[in-house]
Amino acid sequence: MDKNINKLRWDPSVFVRGKNTVNFWKEHFSSRDRKPLFILGKGFDVRMNIALKCLLEASPETEMECWLIEFEEGLGSNSHKYQPYVDENLKELYEIIDPSKVSSKKIALWNSKSKTKKKRIGDRQAAHILSSIDQIKDFTDIIIDISALPRGVYFSLVGKFLTFIDTYLEKKVPNLFVVVSENASIDVKIKEKGIDEDVGYLHGFGGTLELSSLSDEPVIWFPILGEDKNEHLERAHSHINPNEICPVLPFPSKNPRRSDALIKDYHQLLFDKLSIEPQNLMYVPEQNPFEAYGRLIKAIINYNKSLRSLGGCKAVISTFSSKLLSIGTLLTAYELIGCIGVGVLNVDSQGYEIEDFEELKMLKESSELFVIWLTGDPYDES
Repeated sequence: MDKNINKLRWDPSVFVRGKNTVNFWKEHFSSRDRKPLFILGKGFDVRMNIALKCLLEASPETEMECWLIEFEEGLGSNSHKYQPYVDENLKELYEIIDPSKVSSKKIALWNSKSKTKKKRIGDRQAAHILSSIDQIKDFTDIIIDISALPRGVYFSLVGKFLTFIDTYLEKKVPNLFVVVSENASIDVKIKEKGIDEDVGYLHGFGGTLELSSLSDEPVIWFPILGEDKNEHLERAHSHINPNEICPVLPFPSKNPRRSDALIKDYHQLLFDKLSIEPQNLMYVPEQNPFEAYGRLIKAIINYNKSLRSLGGCKAVISTFSSKLLSIGTLLTAYELIGCIGVGVLNVDSQGYEIEDFEELKMLKESSELFVIWLTGDPYDES
């Protein structure tokens, strides 16, 4: 089935960034009849509270309800050594918002009942946080802050909220926002450690890819490239075994040479080992998820049309880059999953290594806020 690329759901779209977010929140919450829900993750990342603090400083009279997602990682997790920094973030949170307004939502990241090996279940658990439309039907605004959330968790969470809103709230659609505090300097300092043995499609974003081995349809892989992900890319490639690969590079970017550096770093893997044709390289803006979404959708649909004689194609997207580009990936998969087989293959790390938290705190102030508006007022056709 083909999709009309002239009628993308999020084109036009609303995207707010940087210093504009203060005035945006101030104007948006000037109305007294707003009832917002703010969702964030409890973690060690120094950016955990930036978005909520910005919103409540811009609109201090806003009565906010908050869901705090807490992760149960098991006794063997190396993240336990960062507990003092989690506690520090939690203390700051309760200085920003009344603790009575905060509800804890606990999820397990690993299946501790497995007798053979640990199995990652955080994405499925995250989706179960929202189990009834009654949980959200009275909110006028829902803000999901992904700054301190793992990729698997926020993919499933945002996907579930979009699905519930689209399915049950056609007449009274709340404003759904995804917010993130981006800081490439901090990302570089948080080193991923180890790779999961299991590689799989994120919950809600598997499409029909699990059955692709039984189908004759070609599989096209779109890996969104980021730094130091050679092992992740090789693990994903061996799992997918794609017919064609279209590496996606961030350009334009804050560092104008970033794409060149990535091509240099991955040259042997991409061109020598995987035999990728240079014309297959794609470029998407580093800090605009809506533009990334538009370009990915166009590429996937074009492949599907050109391969129509073979029954079309299936597409796999893997994101090894920033959270902003990950949101572009999420929107692409969400929109196409019903008409073209699109899956999001995730390759998780087993933990993180941080050398100097004090350095992260110093870098915190240079973080930039982004607001991605997905449903609600701007999209009301009436």
